[in-house]
Amino acid sequence: MRRLVPPVLVALAVAGLWILALPAAPVDQPIAFNHARHAAVACAVCHRGAETAARAGIPQSNVCTRCHATAPDRSVSARAWSDVAAGRPIAWRQVTQVPEHVMFSHRRHTSLAQLACASCHGDAAARVTPFGAPATRIAMTTCLSCHTREGASEDCAACHR
Repeated sequence: MRRLVPPVLVALAVAGLWILALPAAPVDQPIAFNHARHAAVACAVCHRGAETAARAGIPQSNVCTRCHATAPDRSVSARAWSDVAAGRPIAWRQVTQVPEHVMFSHRRHTSLAQLACASCHGDAAARVTPFGAPATRIAMTTCLSCHTREGASEDCAACHR
């Protein structure tokens, strides 16, 4: 029995590290949105609140139909476009989860700190597929390295509830 304990502990440790270190499985989005085709449009046009609020909005049907009277191309299925045209909500799946104990404000980062969206979201303007996973791992080390690099506050109470 004692000979089994070390291998079992090693296996449990490897499994735990595997779960913590690997990124989440990508999620499928309802529309194969092509960010690259929309690169000329500022992020905040579709993601309302990205510059003015704590949370950036996820575009809904009314945002799409403001520019598109018909389905833009074959990347949007007829069924998905009929839902958009009818004004039904788009069932985007959220890929970035900020921990419950963290206060994050897009406005503080984009307007006040003058950071580009690409600072956290990568080169979204070059993406031809929608995000299926976070562009940046939400972890304290990631946030602190940016705060250090940008000379921002590292006071715990600034971000933690």
